[in-house]
Amino acid sequence: MAIPTDRIYSLEGKGLKLTTAEDIEPYLAELRDVENLEEVRLNGNTLGAEASKALASVLKTKKTLKVATLHDIFTSRLKDEVKQSVVAICEALGELPDLVEVNLSDNAFGPLGAESMAPFLARHTKLEVLKLNNNGLGIQGGTTIARALLACHAECEKQGLQPALRTLVCGRNRLENGAAPEFARAFAALKTLREVRMPQNGIRPEGIAELVAGLAHNAELGVLDLQDNTFTASGSQALAVALGKWETLEALNIGDCLLGAEGGRLVIQALKNRHTLKTVNLQYNEIENDGAVALSESLRTLKVLESLELNGNRFDAEGDAVELIKAALSENDLDDDILGSLSDMEELTDDEDDDDDESDDEKDEAEQPTSAAKADEQLADLVDEMKKQLSI
Repeated sequence: MAIPTDRIYSLEGKGLKLTTAEDIEPYLAELRDVENLEEVRLNGNTLGAEASKALASVLKTKKTLKVATLHDIFTSRLKDEVKQSVVAICEALGELPDLVEVNLSDNAFGPLGAESMAPFLARHTKLEVLKLNNNGLGIQGGTTIARALLACHAECEKQGLQPALRTLVCGRNRLENGAAPEFARAFAALKTLREVRMPQNGIRPEGIAELVAGLAHNAELGVLDLQDNTFTASGSQALAVALGKWETLEALNIGDCLLGAEGGRLVIQALKNRHTLKTVNLQYNEIENDGAVALSESLRTLKVLESLELNGNRFDAEGDAVELIKAALSENDLDDDILGSLSDMEELTDDEDDDDDESDDEKDEAEQPTSAAKADEQLADLVDEMKKQLSI
């Protein structure tokens, strides 16, 4: 439910430089006067340590506060100053019983900031939404945050409470594989997550496998965004298994994740059982023609789909596979507009074709696999069969 405007205090985007307690006092006077405050928006300004401490002294009196929007509030501040600010603000937030959402994104506080907010995260059992995007956490900071979430789960168990966290945004933080095990443990313990966004973190297949295995314990997951990490076949296989657990999944973004031909097939085949999907992003994943044909089959069960992104993959934008995809959409009474642009499709280079040929030659020495020509013939037969089923 939307928060009434008379219960919101906003300095959003004003570009104020508030260094001292005196600098921020005129705004704190306004803040004090807001009765039944439910949301504060301070993003787009820059606060020094003394100003942050003064702010904290007022925030902790606002017991009805539910949402703290504090992204991009430390631009041009020194690390030590930012650490003092985060400590003061998080200590104040910890005294607010109704607080359910905190956004501290776009504050480059790194591992020191994570350490400063960890006590708050470990104790605030009612937090439902945590947004920490683009904070420069790194492996150390990410591990600190994940451990704090796990500690909060332990605190919930101690108090006989259900964990409250529903949404975690933690993208662009260079988490890499090093932070994945702790996040996986936290995810598996929580079991309450409905939205997880962790794009652009440099996480490789082993880390991806750990993350999705942890997330598989969250049966009500509705949104998963892991864009621009690296899956390959092993990470894709782990995701394909986890997809079987998320019966309410509505949005899947794994664009730019290097699924590859094999990984793409694995994920695409698993999609057929996720009937609730509304948006799917599979862009720039080196998915090839056989994967696209498999997608046309999976699409027949995705009857509420609203957006499908396939650009930048390795099949012909005007070929049979795309014709089958469009036919599957039509069979579900869905418009072609659901299918995004295919203007940047990739083709196998001559070198890659040669590599494939060399690989086939090596296999022929050990066994007698299906020849490339026979494989093409089998794929063509599959296309023909699906065209018959779809009446095209």
